[in-house]
Amino acid sequence: MNVAVKEWESVVNALGSGLQICMLRKGGIVEVDRGGFHLRERRFLLFPTYEHEHTLLIKPEYTRLMRPGCAGEISISYVCTVTEVLTSPGLEQLQRAADLFIWNDAFLHKRLAYKPNLPLYCLLLRTYRLSAPQVIPERPSYAGCKSWVHLTEEVNVEGATPVLTDEQYAAQRLALLAALK
Repeated sequence: MNVAVKEWESVVNALGSGLQICMLRKGGIVEVDRGGFHLRERRFLLFPTYEHEHTLLIKPEYTRLMRPGCAGEISISYVCTVTEVLTSPGLEQLQRAADLFIWNDAFLHKRLAYKPNLPLYCLLLRTYRLSAPQVIPERPSYAGCKSWVHLTEEVNVEGATPVLTDEQYAAQRLALLAALK
């Protein structure tokens, strides 16, 4: 597989440890100019990034999930499958779901205020841990504020195992859906 979505390192680690099962998307700067985020693939690798990640946008107890990688390298450890896409949850709904993700209120306000004419998507993800992390070189083509990255390298996803059991995932999914409705 060589299709990846860029996401903050802290969120990748939260998804990879089962702390959350969702990702919020409006799109990167490149995509916003083209009408916002579009779900191109339902299965993709998680590409950890540090662009725009900040301790002021994450709950204090989760800042430990911010672990900068080695300069010049990207470590790919997870593959995800989108199970559902929810459109435009509002601030009140997101605040009700606050126990189910690592972002704080400042992040929610900022995310919703950015290009308010574009929909905000909440992607529900089933995350799988690769049998071994694959370290790839950081390339200029991967840079920039964009969601989707097509890797030069192929990443082996065979043998990936679910981060959460079926029961754990179902429980988090139901809690998230209840809060966001």
